Amino acid sequence: MMVMTGMGRRVARWMAGLAAVACCVAGAALPAHADDGPVPVPSTPPTAAPTTPLFPGRPIHMRANFEFGERAVPGQQRSQPTAYLLLVFSDWGKGRSLTEQECQDLVSTFWSGTGPDYQVEAAVKYDDCQIEAYYLGEARHAFYSLDESGHMQVRPPMAYLNQIATSFDNLVFDRLDFDVTAMNNAHCNANPSKEDLDLLLNITHMSTCVWDVHDGATIPATDEPLMEGDVEDYFTGKLAGTVGPFTELNPPINPFTITPTPTTDPAAGASAAASGDQSQRGESAFTGLLVGIGAAIAALLLVGTGALVVALRRRK
Repeated sequence: MMVMTGMGRRVARWMAGLAAVACCVAGAALPAHADDGPVPVPSTPPTAAPTTPLFPGRPIHMRANFEFGERAVPGQQRSQPTAYLLLVFSDWGKGRSLTEQECQDLVSTFWSGTGPDYQVEAAVKYDDCQIEAYYLGEARHAFYSLDESGHMQVRPPMAYLNQIATSFDNLVFDRLDFDVTAMNNAHCNANPSKEDLDLLLNITHMSTCVWDVHDGATIPATDEPLMEGDVEDYFTGKLAGTVGPFTELNPPINPFTITPTPTTDPAAGASAAASGDQSQRGESAFTGLLVGIGAAIAALLLVGTGALVVALRRRK
């Protein structure tokens, strides 16, 4: 066995450093994988219905959490009377992650737009796409009705959520959590898999219904009220609830109701073609960058190997 000293060791160290630099350069040239982070939400609604099925060939799971009561709202210093909806999309296929771009596509399609009493946020968290919608003031009447006798009914937007679910190629809508505050003598409709009714919270009550398909429940598919009972003074006082019927959910605009445009604007077609050309040029440039990096690494390694051979021969 031959032991390298002097020049041989210096060349070996140089080769190791070269390999490390090559790995760093190659890694920096590759596109980064999007992890957790906020997703921009467009203020304008979609102008065309989505092309279905969405996410072809990918197993997606969706769950929803609807809270009717009071909670913190982005941009507000104190908790506000709110109807809150959380939608979570998860990819259960290989890799099990949704990118920020895919999450932005989902929120742009299904929950964009603006309103005086409406806010929405979206983010990729734990490889899932999470969309949070907040409805304040009179916008909450899309989810509740209250008559003069004090009978109150509450509903999440189940018809729309099921339309979203069926637009995917392979989606399982597997869980709905539903909480209502300031209602007493509550009753859950549509056969939930779990319910916890009339829990006392200091001066008011809260009730919870859960539909979980893994526990044998069927996710409700219509906009029929899922909980009803007697309104409490806390709702008409602290939570500023008002007597009135259900109203239409708006925003968001339901993209499935958008009538397709019969003709294509030539300018739009030209713009799309230009965009495609730019995309192809970008891909070609990226491929060329990788080829160039590979060639440079190969040349450096070849030079290093030659130097090592020369050094070893001189030691003999």
